[in-house]
Amino acid sequence: MEPAPARSAVTRLFDPHSIAVVGASADPGKRGYQAVRALQEAGYDYPVYPVNPRGGRILGLEVASSIEQLPYGVDVALIALPAAAVPDALRHCAAVGIPAAVVLANGFEETGAAGAQVQTALARAIADTGIRVVGPNTSGLLNLATGANLVGIQNVPAGAISAITQSGNMLLSLINDLKVVRGTGIHAYVGLGNQVDVSYDECLAELARHPETGVIAIHIEGFTDGRAFLRSAARAIRETPVVVLRGGRSTAGRATARSHTASVAGSDAVAAAVLRQAGVESVDRSDELAVLANALASTEPMPAGRRVVVLSDGGGHAALAADALAAAGVELAWLTDDTRDALRRLLGPAAAVFNPVDVAGATDTDPALFADVVEILTDDPAVGLVLIVGMYGGYHLRFDAALAGQEAAASARLLERTAAHGVPLVVHSCYAGEEIAHHDLLRAGGVTVTSSIDHAARIVAALQRRGKTLATATQRSSFDLPAPGPRLVSDRPMLDEPAARAFLSRQGIDVGAWTVAPTVADAVTAVREYRRPCALRIVSPDVVHKSDVGGVRLNVTAEAAEATAAAMIGSVTSRVPGARIDGIIVTPMAEPGVELLVGAMRDPVFGPVVAFGSGGVLVEAWDDVTFRAAPLTEVEALEMIEETRASRLLDGHRHLGAVDRKKLARLLVRVGAIAAAHPEIAELDLNPVIASSNAIAPVDVRIILSGNDTEEAER
Repeated sequence: MEPAPARSAVTRLFDPHSIAVVGASADPGKRGYQAVRALQEAGYDYPVYPVNPRGGRILGLEVASSIEQLPYGVDVALIALPAAAVPDALRHCAAVGIPAAVVLANGFEETGAAGAQVQTALARAIADTGIRVVGPNTSGLLNLATGANLVGIQNVPAGAISAITQSGNMLLSLINDLKVVRGTGIHAYVGLGNQVDVSYDECLAELARHPETGVIAIHIEGFTDGRAFLRSAARAIRETPVVVLRGGRSTAGRATARSHTASVAGSDAVAAAVLRQAGVESVDRSDELAVLANALASTEPMPAGRRVVVLSDGGGHAALAADALAAAGVELAWLTDDTRDALRRLLGPAAAVFNPVDVAGATDTDPALFADVVEILTDDPAVGLVLIVGMYGGYHLRFDAALAGQEAAASARLLERTAAHGVPLVVHSCYAGEEIAHHDLLRAGGVTVTSSIDHAARIVAALQRRGKTLATATQRSSFDLPAPGPRLVSDRPMLDEPAARAFLSRQGIDVGAWTVAPTVADAVTAVREYRRPCALRIVSPDVVHKSDVGGVRLNVTAEAAEATAAAMIGSVTSRVPGARIDGIIVTPMAEPGVELLVGAMRDPVFGPVVAFGSGGVLVEAWDDVTFRAAPLTEVEALEMIEETRASRLLDGHRHLGAVDRKKLARLLVRVGAIAAAHPEIAELDLNPVIASSNAIAPVDVRIILSGNDTEEAER
């Protein structure tokens, strides 16, 4: 029989089979005492080794007077020492084979320059020894399955949620919000604090491997390695949903995050988009984290390609639900004629049998009809989820206590029916706050029962997105970066447009016909040879925004070419004195179409990112741009296109024909591949790209290189 594989340091962190408490204390007011007591009260059934120079006994356990007296190979050390003492303590831990530690102390980088020096010493100790560290400035770590309570909080409800935060107070909020939701509890928790070593992506990957984890709920104030997080999330979500609440999204929030954990939050728009790309469910409100985590842990996702039906016992709730779903981007199912006919026969002439379906009082005396209605709805091939809104479960309180039995029987039938047909159920009830047995029956069966229509709609949207993500999982990015290609090097930060066009052509992007005209006469010749109106653009390393200084002229005919080119050069030289003029680029005018922005940049948190949205003057006017991490897939590019307002113009608008979305998506994929393979490109800008029914034509091309590449060329 082969021996069991060795457990990694991170695995031992989350499932320790022995714990040393370094800085243990006999003083009940000290964390070193509370940690030992919490482990005992949590039923931790593995060895605990208190360490204190005074020796003696603490809570019945013999105390080691030094780390060196510990048995070799203890799984985890909980370090309850002042900040300045931590680096040496870690070195001693590593010397006796302890692979991982949880550092509680604050007083590190989050406090300023002096603390930053201590954190540097801490990082050096980690690098020298290889010991893995959670923290510093951490609330601790918790595993309810084993009783490994290194947080000290008591009476945590056990369940399927594994949580990762930077702030210990967020764990308290999550626990108390879950009590309000009346859903599942916590399986494991880690507070990362300053993230000097162990990071979000490692914790996410480890917790996703725990069979007890049904969902991973994350509060984050800043990523140390956003790309690594995306890779871990993309792997985890195939089995385990991930919900993220980000702090530090506003300017004020980012300042608070830096003072609290020395984290730097990147662009909110980029972060929101690339997390969505990875299949992560992002929430904007603190009260949504528990709600979404509970629902995704307990409820099956909505089958891809189907839509939602609202079942109501009142028109007011039905209208509010329809509005909330629309705001969340959820479309209602169109019921078949057979479905509507069956509903009419069951509910009578007063009922509304389109979607939303309103029982119009038919259930007031017979709430069991809800189960009959759901049986009809789940037979409709368009229906992928049923949202019940109104007072379901409260009829025995509102009308007659004798109805409780019917409601209980209806709830049991609802669970059987929706499970058998693979159609999830979400229930809004204005009686959700009451102690109702059949509500608890539904919750135990994986159905969220909530008093908030907005929360219900938010849950439905998340279940719909998860179903779509799982259906396309094999067609999505792994977020791995390719080996770099041959480097672009220039003596200036921005490539001139001819060089940029030539580079993109070599990379497989069709930039259309173009000619470099060194002189005005050459420009006239080029316009004549194209035999159609052309665009003229100045070529100058000293001019970035050409149109701002008169360096772009459109619809230039052969007859007007000479005067126009001369006037353009005169405008640029007068408005940018000393600018070097290398010539004029001549391109045939593109046929009318939708002006789009296609670009790429290097995000400081997530690396190469592709941008897409409305182009030309609408870039700033509409603020209509979305992002994806590069490289991306065609499925992701199509989703990206669909997110923008510009997409509404692509299927034929007024005099414009329909644009080939797949062709446009392939351009985005190619731009992403270039950005991923060329880390020296700081910015790649195709704006505008004119998309018509016949062509997708980049009109203006700009490539800006990072500082290192320009400096290298100058040397």
